[in-house]
Amino acid sequence: MTENKTATQKLEFNRSDLSDENLISNIIDIFYQNLLDDYRVNRYFYTRPIVEQTGPLKSLINALVNINGVNLKHVSELADKFFTAAFARGNAHPSLVNNRDFAFLEMFVTGDIIGGEQKSDLVLLCPAHSHLLRLQPDDDNYDVVIETLANALKQLKIADKLASHILAFAETGRDNILGRGKAIYNEEGVSTQFRTHG
Repeated sequence: MTENKTATQKLEFNRSDLSDENLISNIIDIFYQNLLDDYRVNRYFYTRPIVEQTGPLKSLINALVNINGVNLKHVSELADKFFTAAFARGNAHPSLVNNRDFAFLEMFVTGDIIGGEQKSDLVLLCPAHSHLLRLQPDDDNYDVVIETLANALKQLKIADKLASHILAFAETGRDNILGRGKAIYNEEGVSTQFRTHG
């Protein structure tokens, strides 16, 4: 898997390859429906209508592949909308209070009074990214996402070269989506650190 990941990331991504918004829309529609149908990852998604979830994702992807450049603050706002639409339960919006505000109670629940193993902080791409990170996705889950995207590209009969560029582009998001990257845009004084219970 690591060799494959490294090889995929070396592919050069040309933004103009994805300048067609209709192509992006079609790919996302099929890809997203397949994700929601896949028992391996569908539990992560909230039960909003699919259009409410794919709309923000389409806006986000279109902003990321914009051939005129990327406005990081705008991309962060779009990512926030997508993570809220896809993963927030109910009308939940990110809160200044997160599950780590009561971390001191964890030692009583786990019996770890002396503070054994240190858990590393995850990094939020945007505030609403916490909705996904609370669910603790891992590399296996991301592999399913890449597999599902590859299948959607085959289903749409996307040319091999373009499909490999799209998959390389999706692979570059792995560490960031799993909380191992850095914030898209960070306003001064806003913490991007996050820790899960696990």
